[in-house]
Amino acid sequence: MLEQGEFANFKESYPQPRVTQDALPYWEAVRNKKLLFQRCPACSGAIFPPRSICPMCDAGAKPAWEQSKGAGSIYSFSVVHRPPSAIWKSHAPYTIGLVRLDEDYFLFAEIEGKPEDMAVDKRVQVNFPDREVPLPTFRLV
Repeated sequence: MLEQGEFANFKESYPQPRVTQDALPYWEAVRNKKLLFQRCPACSGAIFPPRSICPMCDAGAKPAWEQSKGAGSIYSFSVVHRPPSAIWKSHAPYTIGLVRLDEDYFLFAEIEGKPEDMAVDKRVQVNFPDREVPLPTFRLV
């Protein structure tokens, strides 16, 4: 099981997740190449990022974890031509964006593929590249 704050101590240049108590199950699943989100048992709303209460209805019911199918569509995106750190230079140009998952929540991530192939509403699928810091990405389908 991951410990709170575990990823925060990496000296690597990839983005460093801040592991909170609410997000521990999410990051443990990512390590196992699975994508989780929460759903409110009171209003059925999808919740991401992880929270201890539902931000939509505030009913006080503890959100339940569900496994996402990892399928969605590009909601918005931007192509990065000037990377923020040395480790990203080999990736440039690369695409980052907001993906709307089919379960009705959003995730900001790298979107793999040629920048010229990107478009709003294009379908994507989650991917878990082998990197020292586990972060989900999406690829065009």
